Amino acid sequence: MAFIATEEIISYDHGLSQSYPLTVLVIMIPQAVIFDMDGLLIDTEKVSMATFQDTCHSYQAAHLAGQYHQLIGRNQTEQQAIFADILPDHIDIQRFDKDWRDLFLDQLRYHVPLKPHARMLCQWLKSVSLPMAVATSTQTAKAEAFLERAGLYEFMDAVIGGDQVQHGKPAPDLYIKAADAIACPPGHALAFEDTYQGIEAAHAAGIAVVHIPDLMPANDFTRQHAVLIADNLSMAAEQLGWPLENMDAKAT
Repeated sequence: MAFIATEEIISYDHGLSQSYPLTVLVIMIPQAVIFDMDGLLIDTEKVSMATFQDTCHSYQAAHLAGQYHQLIGRNQTEQQAIFADILPDHIDIQRFDKDWRDLFLDQLRYHVPLKPHARMLCQWLKSVSLPMAVATSTQTAKAEAFLERAGLYEFMDAVIGGDQVQHGKPAPDLYIKAADAIACPPGHALAFEDTYQGIEAAHAAGIAVVHIPDLMPANDFTRQHAVLIADNLSMAAEQLGWPLENMDAKAT
Protein backbone atom coordinates (compact mmCIF):
# COMPACT_ATOMS: atom_id res chain seq x y z
CA MET A 1 0.00 0.00 0.00
CA ALA A 2 1.45 3.38 -0.97
CA PHE A 3 1.30 6.40 1.30
CA ILE A 4 2.02 9.53 -0.71
CA ALA A 5 2.42 12.78 1.24
CA THR A 6 2.01 16.17 -0.37
CA GLU A 7 3.78 19.28 0.88
CA GLU A 8 0.55 20.92 2.01
CA ILE A 9 0.22 21.28 5.78
CA ILE A 10 -3.17 21.50 7.46
CA SER A 11 -4.23 22.36 10.99
CA TYR A 12 -6.62 19.73 12.29
CA ASP A 13 -8.70 20.31 15.43
CA HIS A 14 -8.71 17.23 17.67
CA GLY A 15 -11.07 18.69 20.26
CA LEU A 16 -8.20 18.91 22.74
CA SER A 17 -7.97 22.72 23.00
CA GLN A 18 -5.17 22.83 20.46
CA SER A 19 -4.53 22.00 16.84
CA TYR A 20 -1.83 19.81 15.37
CA PRO A 21 -0.20 20.40 11.98
CA LEU A 22 -0.49 17.43 9.67
CA THR A 23 0.78 16.69 6.21
CA VAL A 24 -2.16 15.95 3.92
CA LEU A 25 -1.99 12.32 2.83
CA VAL A 26 -3.18 10.78 -0.39
CA ILE A 27 -3.69 7.17 0.63
CA MET A 28 -4.56 4.17 -1.49
CA ILE A 29 -7.11 1.70 -0.19
CA PRO A 30 -5.24 -0.90 1.91
CA GLN A 31 -5.64 -4.63 1.42
CA ALA A 32 -6.99 -5.01 4.95
CA VAL A 33 -7.75 -3.06 8.11
CA ILE A 34 -6.76 -4.08 11.64
CA PHE A 35 -8.49 -2.43 14.59
CA ASP A 36 -7.67 -2.12 18.22
CA MET A 37 -10.87 -2.65 20.22
CA ASP A 38 -11.21 -0.95 23.62
CA GLY A 39 -11.38 2.83 23.26
CA LEU A 40 -11.29 2.53 19.47
CA LEU A 41 -14.28 0.49 18.27
CA ILE A 42 -16.10 0.18 21.58
CA ASP A 43 -16.32 2.82 24.30
CA THR A 44 -15.12 0.58 27.12
CA GLU A 45 -11.94 2.34 28.19
CA LYS A 46 -13.88 4.95 30.14
CA VAL A 47 -15.92 2.21 31.83
CA SER A 48 -12.69 0.43 32.72
CA MET A 49 -11.22 3.60 34.21
CA ALA A 50 -14.37 4.38 36.22
CA THR A 51 -14.58 0.85 37.65
CA PHE A 52 -10.86 0.89 38.48
CA GLN A 53 -11.36 4.10 40.41
CA ASP A 54 -14.38 2.64 42.20
CA THR A 55 -12.32 -0.42 43.15
CA CYS A 56 -9.54 1.79 44.50
CA HIS A 57 -12.09 3.58 46.66
CA SER A 58 -13.52 0.31 47.95
CA TYR A 59 -10.02 -0.71 49.09
CA GLN A 60 -9.45 2.66 50.80
CA ALA A 61 -6.82 3.40 48.17
CA ALA A 62 -8.46 6.38 46.48
CA HIS A 63 -5.05 8.01 46.05
CA LEU A 64 -4.24 5.36 43.42
CA ALA A 65 -7.25 6.15 41.21
CA GLY A 66 -5.13 8.47 39.08
CA GLN A 67 -2.73 5.66 38.19
CA TYR A 68 -5.11 4.17 35.61
CA HIS A 69 -3.15 5.61 32.68
CA GLN A 70 -0.39 3.07 33.40
CA LEU A 71 -2.82 0.23 32.69
CA ILE A 72 -4.11 1.40 29.30
CA GLY A 73 -3.22 -0.95 26.46
CA ARG A 74 -1.71 -3.58 28.78
CA ASN A 75 -2.75 -7.21 29.06
CA GLN A 76 -3.81 -8.75 32.37
CA THR A 77 -0.35 -10.11 33.25
CA GLU A 78 1.25 -6.73 32.63
CA GLN A 79 -1.44 -4.97 34.62
CA GLN A 80 -0.89 -7.26 37.59
CA ALA A 81 2.83 -6.47 37.44
CA ILE A 82 1.92 -2.77 37.65
CA PHE A 83 -0.35 -3.52 40.62
CA ALA A 84 2.65 -5.05 42.38
CA ASP A 85 4.36 -1.68 42.07
CA ILE A 86 1.53 0.66 42.97
CA LEU A 87 -0.71 -1.21 45.44
CA PRO A 88 0.06 -1.11 49.17
CA ASP A 89 1.45 -4.37 50.56
CA HIS A 90 -1.72 -5.13 52.53
CA ILE A 91 -3.85 -5.33 49.33
CA ASP A 92 -3.93 -8.74 47.68
CA ILE A 93 -3.19 -8.22 43.98
CA GLN A 94 -5.25 -11.16 42.72
CA ARG A 95 -8.29 -10.17 44.77
CA PHE A 96 -8.07 -6.51 43.74
CA ASP A 97 -7.72 -7.51 40.09
CA LYS A 98 -10.71 -9.87 40.28
CA ASP A 99 -12.90 -7.33 42.05
CA TRP A 100 -12.09 -4.70 39.43
CA ARG A 101 -12.71 -7.04 36.49
CA ASP A 102 -15.95 -8.35 37.96
CA LEU A 103 -17.23 -4.80 38.40
CA PHE A 104 -16.13 -3.90 34.86
CA LEU A 105 -17.80 -6.95 33.31
CA ASP A 106 -20.99 -6.32 35.29
CA GLN A 107 -21.23 -2.85 33.73
CA LEU A 108 -21.02 -4.41 30.25
CA ARG A 109 -23.11 -7.50 30.84
CA TYR A 110 -26.01 -6.46 28.62
CA HIS A 111 -24.77 -3.54 26.57
CA VAL A 112 -21.38 -2.54 25.13
CA PRO A 113 -21.33 1.07 23.86
CA LEU A 114 -19.89 1.82 20.45
CA LYS A 115 -17.43 4.57 19.67
CA PRO A 116 -18.88 7.14 17.22
CA HIS A 117 -19.14 5.91 13.62
CA ALA A 118 -17.59 2.50 14.35
CA ARG A 119 -20.41 0.49 12.80
CA MET A 120 -20.64 2.83 9.83
CA LEU A 121 -16.94 2.39 9.11
CA CYS A 122 -17.17 -1.39 9.40
CA GLN A 123 -20.17 -1.43 7.08
CA TRP A 124 -18.31 0.61 4.48
CA LEU A 125 -15.20 -1.58 4.67
CA LYS A 126 -17.42 -4.63 4.26
CA SER A 127 -19.15 -3.04 1.27
CA VAL A 128 -15.81 -2.68 -0.53
CA SER A 129 -14.75 -6.22 0.48
CA LEU A 130 -11.84 -5.23 2.71
CA PRO A 131 -10.95 -7.87 5.30
CA MET A 132 -11.05 -6.69 8.91
CA ALA A 133 -9.39 -8.00 12.06
CA VAL A 134 -9.17 -6.97 15.69
CA ALA A 135 -5.84 -6.99 17.55
CA THR A 136 -6.56 -6.39 21.23
CA SER A 137 -4.86 -6.91 24.57
CA THR A 138 -8.20 -8.22 25.87
CA GLN A 139 -8.53 -12.00 26.05
CA THR A 140 -10.04 -13.47 22.89
CA ALA A 141 -13.26 -14.90 24.34
CA LYS A 142 -14.02 -11.68 26.17
CA ALA A 143 -13.23 -9.60 23.07
CA GLU A 144 -15.53 -11.71 20.92
CA ALA A 145 -18.32 -11.36 23.48
CA PHE A 146 -17.91 -7.59 23.62
CA LEU A 147 -17.89 -7.30 19.82
CA GLU A 148 -21.01 -9.47 19.62
CA ARG A 149 -22.89 -7.31 22.13
CA ALA A 150 -21.76 -4.18 20.30
CA GLY A 151 -22.96 -5.53 16.94
CA LEU A 152 -19.51 -5.59 15.32
CA TYR A 153 -18.48 -9.23 15.50
CA GLU A 154 -20.19 -10.04 12.21
CA PHE A 155 -17.77 -7.76 10.35
CA MET A 156 -14.55 -9.30 11.66
CA ASP A 157 -12.61 -11.93 9.75
CA ALA A 158 -10.35 -12.54 12.75
CA VAL A 159 -10.16 -11.56 16.41
CA ILE A 160 -6.70 -11.84 17.96
CA GLY A 161 -6.66 -11.43 21.73
CA GLY A 162 -3.82 -10.96 24.16
CA ASP A 163 -3.98 -14.61 25.22
CA GLN A 164 -2.93 -15.68 21.71
CA VAL A 165 0.55 -14.16 21.82
CA GLN A 166 3.51 -14.31 24.18
CA HIS A 167 4.19 -10.60 24.15
CA GLY A 168 1.46 -7.94 24.23
CA LYS A 169 1.58 -4.39 22.97
CA PRO A 170 3.90 -2.51 22.45
CA ALA A 171 5.50 -5.66 21.00
CA PRO A 172 4.36 -6.28 17.40
CA ASP A 173 3.11 -9.84 18.02
CA LEU A 174 -0.63 -9.07 18.05
CA TYR A 175 -0.49 -7.15 14.79
CA ILE A 176 1.73 -9.67 13.06
CA LYS A 177 -0.64 -12.48 14.05
CA ALA A 178 -3.71 -10.47 13.01
CA ALA A 179 -2.23 -9.69 9.59
CA ASP A 180 -1.33 -13.36 9.12
CA ALA A 181 -4.85 -14.43 10.14
CA ILE A 182 -6.37 -12.43 7.29
CA ALA A 183 -3.55 -13.31 4.85
CA CYS A 184 -2.41 -9.71 4.46
CA PRO A 185 1.26 -8.69 4.35
CA PRO A 186 1.83 -6.15 7.15
CA GLY A 187 3.00 -3.50 4.71
CA HIS A 188 -0.35 -3.66 2.91
CA ALA A 189 -2.56 -3.28 5.99
CA LEU A 190 -3.77 -0.19 7.84
CA ALA A 191 -4.21 -0.16 11.63
CA PHE A 192 -6.40 2.02 13.83
CA GLU A 193 -5.28 2.64 17.42
CA ASP A 194 -6.07 4.85 20.39
CA THR A 195 -3.05 4.14 22.64
CA TYR A 196 0.66 4.85 22.46
CA GLN A 197 1.45 1.18 23.09
CA GLY A 198 -0.80 0.15 20.22
CA ILE A 199 0.71 2.67 17.85
CA GLU A 200 4.18 1.43 18.74
CA ALA A 201 3.06 -2.18 18.22
CA ALA A 202 1.58 -1.55 14.78
CA HIS A 203 4.60 0.51 13.74
CA ALA A 204 6.97 -2.24 14.90
CA ALA A 205 4.97 -4.76 12.85
CA GLY A 206 5.48 -2.65 9.74
CA ILE A 207 1.83 -1.59 9.59
CA ALA A 208 0.83 2.01 8.92
CA VAL A 209 -1.33 3.26 11.77
CA VAL A 210 -4.01 5.91 12.32
CA HIS A 211 -4.33 7.42 15.80
CA ILE A 212 -7.80 8.14 17.14
CA PRO A 213 -7.16 9.63 20.62
CA ASP A 214 -9.38 8.44 23.46
CA LEU A 215 -7.84 8.73 26.93
CA MET A 216 -4.38 9.34 25.48
CA PRO A 217 -4.11 12.66 23.61
CA ALA A 218 -1.99 13.09 20.52
CA ASN A 219 1.62 13.97 21.27
CA ASP A 220 5.03 14.09 19.62
CA PHE A 221 5.27 10.30 19.68
CA THR A 222 2.02 9.81 17.78
CA ARG A 223 2.86 12.55 15.30
CA GLN A 224 6.12 10.75 14.57
CA HIS A 225 4.66 7.25 14.19
CA ALA A 226 1.07 7.68 13.00
CA VAL A 227 0.27 8.46 9.37
CA LEU A 228 -2.86 10.32 10.46
CA ILE A 229 -4.37 11.67 13.68
CA ALA A 230 -8.11 12.31 13.77
CA ASP A 231 -10.70 13.08 16.42
CA ASN A 232 -12.91 10.12 15.52
CA LEU A 233 -13.30 7.33 13.00
CA SER A 234 -15.50 9.35 10.66
CA MET A 235 -12.99 12.18 10.45
CA ALA A 236 -10.22 9.67 9.81
CA ALA A 237 -12.24 8.10 7.02
CA GLU A 238 -12.82 11.53 5.48
CA GLN A 239 -9.08 12.24 5.48
CA LEU A 240 -8.46 8.82 3.91
CA GLY A 241 -10.97 9.55 1.17
CA TRP A 242 -13.39 6.84 2.30
CA PRO A 243 -17.00 7.95 1.54
CA LEU A 244 -18.84 6.89 4.68
CA GLU A 245 -21.62 9.34 3.89
CA ASN A 246 -22.95 6.73 1.47
CA MET A 247 -23.73 4.43 4.38
CA ASP A 248 -26.84 4.48 6.56
CA ALA A 249 -26.56 7.52 8.85
CA LYS A 250 -28.08 5.46 11.67
CA ALA A 251 -25.14 3.05 11.59
CA THR A 252 -22.97 4.95 14.03
